Amino acid sequence: MSGTDLVTVDTIEVLDDREPDIRADPSYPEPPTGVRTAHSRRKMLSMAGIGTLGVVGAACVPPPSEPTTPTPTVPTAPTGPLSSLAVAQHLARRATFGATQADVGRIMSMGTAAWLDQQLSPSSLATAEHLLSGYVTLSNTNEANYAVKKTSGGVDRIFDELDHATLLRAVYSQRQLYEVMCDFWTNHLNIWRQADWPIHLKTRDNETVIRAHALGKFADLLMASAKSPAMLVYLDNYESRGDAGYQVNENYGRELLELHTLGIINGSQVYSESDVVGVAKVLSGWGIDWDNGSLHNFEFGAWAHNREAVSILGGAWSRPARPSWNDVVANGLKDGESLIRFLARHPSTARHLATKLAKRFVSDFPPPALIDRLAAIYTANDTAIAPVLRELFLSAEFAASVNQKVKRPIDWAISALRVTGAQIPTDCSGKAANDLRKAASAMGQPLFERVSPDGWPDNAAYWVGADGLLKRWEHGAGIARATGSDPAKLKVNATALLPSGLPSTNSALVSWLASERFQIAITIAEAEAICAAASVSPGGAASQIAGSDTNLRTCIGLLLAHPSFHRR
Repeated sequence: MSGTDLVTVDTIEVLDDREPDIRADPSYPEPPTGVRTAHSRRKMLSMAGIGTLGVVGAACVPPPSEPTTPTPTVPTAPTGPLSSLAVAQHLARRATFGATQADVGRIMSMGTAAWLDQQLSPSSLATAEHLLSGYVTLSNTNEANYAVKKTSGGVDRIFDELDHATLLRAVYSQRQLYEVMCDFWTNHLNIWRQADWPIHLKTRDNETVIRAHALGKFADLLMASAKSPAMLVYLDNYESRGDAGYQVNENYGRELLELHTLGIINGSQVYSESDVVGVAKVLSGWGIDWDNGSLHNFEFGAWAHNREAVSILGGAWSRPARPSWNDVVANGLKDGESLIRFLARHPSTARHLATKLAKRFVSDFPPPALIDRLAAIYTANDTAIAPVLRELFLSAEFAASVNQKVKRPIDWAISALRVTGAQIPTDCSGKAANDLRKAASAMGQPLFERVSPDGWPDNAAYWVGADGLLKRWEHGAGIARATGSDPAKLKVNATALLPSGLPSTNSALVSWLASERFQIAITIAEAEAICAAASVSPGGAASQIAGSDTNLRTCIGLLLAHPSFHRR
């Protein structure tokens, strides 16, 4: 097995019986569990050279916790104004899937506000859609994907095309903030695609709900989600009946209030159990079509709609009884649409979304004043998300949040592929795609496989731990060793990462790679430790690293394992 296999590398060897493909066994670890290695952890770290860095202690620092004393638990922003380079790096780490030299250069050239405006209105920026030729399930109707699903290998094809398209878009698209927001909304409106039978429905949800509205108005996004067959199946609303003799299913109504809109903020909520039931009644009959030609599209079934009068939040929204069939046909769907628009514009929804956005992009415990401003901007702009993001990224609170976020596994993996300039084959079912998919599962965050409707956590406490970090190091070592001529495998051109003119010493070269290619700061002692791990003298000629593929790739793998590269 060669170094490009991601599961066996020169410096770290792991057993072949890694986490199974999620399609075969959806019971992935949650939170991530231990690593099954061919060696003890101590021996493995020693082999990788990681032990010399003291990286175990540094990378496993306690995650940020809600401050109870003036002493922070993680490094804070330096006192005084940030340099223009530091400002650009900070923005690129949060508003993209990993700061690259090109990203930072563009921000410094354009200015933060201009770059941000371009990202928020990205029509002039290149996409990665040209890499997805032949991914027919992305544009298929639900009915067409249902037909694919029933063919031999059809389920795998649906999985593979959606997974790999998501990865390729995140790595290669210039519309980085758009792709980051697609990930954000995928988590906010989470759908476990293997629940019941929405495997073939999630693809259309991804394209017509998430991607169609990621930088638009939340009211439009929420409406599209409420009518998404994938969401209606996942949360059982497609079979909810409110007609005589039946009791409505409350699952979607509950998650719509608790997770998608009003939320539970600081342990309190504005809605009651009777509101959950009321919402379920208003949305009864929202289901899917069973007719050929429009199979599994959204359909309002007036026959299954509850006709009772409903009052929500103490009368803040209400509708009269709909006693006649004609009344239900004329107004039943409109009532639900009115309720969705009301919830999208509610002050609690504004605050709930402002809190989640601030947690995603600022810190695990964002300043209340920032949340208040973001919520006010959301309301003033009729639920438009772009103005909220602009205020967030240009805020003083954002500028002061350096080092206060930890990358989730998928963020780290994508950033590793971006900074190394990895060449990813576009075959969605090929060797590279399968290795990357298995790696995401092994690290505890397989795409579209969060079982519960709350989405993947976005706080360090969930992700920071020795086991999860060891898995990242294994995967990072595999990326660093990705070489060879096999077109089916991932490749990293290590020499392309070198400067045009070499610094004088090995340690200076390592420091240059860290600051320029990886956009992180390392100490002189850490650069020297990396040199020692590569078996070269820190003061020796830089050609000892640059001229040796093994030494150079060892340094790349250790930079991917560096604590600073695990932070956003």
